Amino acid sequence: MYQVGKRAGLAISQGRRACASLAPAAQTLAAVHRLRRDLGDAPACVLLALPGGVENGLVWLSALTGGHTLLPFAPQATAHEAARLSSLFAPDVVVVERLEDASRLGIGGARVMARETWHGLLAAEAPAAGRAPGSIGGRICLLTSGSTGDPKGVLLEERQLAWTAEQIRSSHRLTPMDRGLAVLPFFHINAPVVSLLASLLAGSTVIIAPHFRRRHFWEWVERHRVTWASVVPTIVAMLLETEAPACLPGTLRFLRTASAPLPALQQRRFEQKFGVPIIETYGLTEAASQVCANPLPPERHLPGSVGRPVGFSLRICRPRTPAWRGPCPLENVPTGGFGEICIAGPGLIPAYVGEAEGAAFEGGWFRTGDLGYQDAEGYVYLTGRLRDVIIRGGENVAPREIEEVLLAHPAVSEAAVVGRPDPFYGEQVIAYVVTRTPWTAKLADELRTLCAECLIPYKVPSDFVAIAALPRTHTGKLDRQRLHHEQAGGDYPRTARVSVA
Repeated sequence: MYQVGKRAGLAISQGRRACASLAPAAQTLAAVHRLRRDLGDAPACVLLALPGGVENGLVWLSALTGGHTLLPFAPQATAHEAARLSSLFAPDVVVVERLEDASRLGIGGARVMARETWHGLLAAEAPAAGRAPGSIGGRICLLTSGSTGDPKGVLLEERQLAWTAEQIRSSHRLTPMDRGLAVLPFFHINAPVVSLLASLLAGSTVIIAPHFRRRHFWEWVERHRVTWASVVPTIVAMLLETEAPACLPGTLRFLRTASAPLPALQQRRFEQKFGVPIIETYGLTEAASQVCANPLPPERHLPGSVGRPVGFSLRICRPRTPAWRGPCPLENVPTGGFGEICIAGPGLIPAYVGEAEGAAFEGGWFRTGDLGYQDAEGYVYLTGRLRDVIIRGGENVAPREIEEVLLAHPAVSEAAVVGRPDPFYGEQVIAYVVTRTPWTAKLADELRTLCAECLIPYKVPSDFVAIAALPRTHTGKLDRQRLHHEQAGGDYPRTARVSVA
């Protein structure tokens, strides 16, 4: 299914500073041929635990077209996490940076393929003109981020990945003239499907960086004449701290963002500073990535909205309550009403690995656990996660609303709000903030005043905690579980705490 178009290519990532010369389609095909020979003809389970780089994309393509099961995995993860993934599918092959990395992950009995032995992979002899590897549909197994609970196994077939990649190609109007920049890791669903597969379906080029580097981002855009890039809100916040290039490359059409809600204020600031549209999207591992996307200019892309459904059916239903047991019938809320986002479509998995009938899957629909609403024009707005809702004195509090208020203060670069158990109110609202300036009692008073001016009293945080950085998962999502652990007496580092109630 995956054919590298005549104009398509991959960029070799060389060294730490830059992603350099392009490998044309013939060399890319040759590298896929070689890797498929190395993996063998028999279906195998391949654990991929490489740091960033073009080899990740080649392994993805080789596994998917060779009928293998691919287990993408964060190379910095622990042996305990590797054991959790290996319990779903025992690896036959482990692809790592160095031979000793396989031992560190505690995986025995598998054949080890080390990147250090692949020097010159993309310099392999090209196949005869017009030839491409035959495709035997493979599949991938990813673990959900675990940001709100235990990670679950998601098994996606090649057809689902290709279907969602085609929706991305269509919604972003990708053509053979495009040159995408991939800076996100390949152990998450975004980079392989959004950057790699969508680009190859368009017959265009994708430049794969070793990893995101704030100092070199604009340099890469200029050097490789990048037309679009896939990022996450954390990267948007980091780029806002950089100076605008003296002459921003005119090739750059847009940035697209996913993985977590993008604060509307940051989107406006970015577009005003750099003059580049940010297209916010909404995706899920369970749906092979993109579910909703804002349209490209000249159509309206709305700050605060993740856009309209693309290829998927979407409805807003009354959420399940924590006390609910057994099946919960789907019941739509009125247009504009708040509820749980439910989706259906060809890219959606029918259940998690090992679950015959998961409570989240009902009649072909998936309860995402995300809360929000949809307006009359079809634009979807996220307000938080079902598990993240804070219930204070019987009132529901959405963390994102408070986080948006805190981010409006010029001294606040990041904010996260969680609940803390309280014997009287049930939960108290606690705000964690990362600040650009030193933490002082005066700044705490300013944040308290700002919240009091913008929020109903029960939504005003009872406690402000200044920390050096917000905890995040391997995929870059906010790890609220670690903040809850801190509330329970954990050891996540804080710099200061100020009680305001």
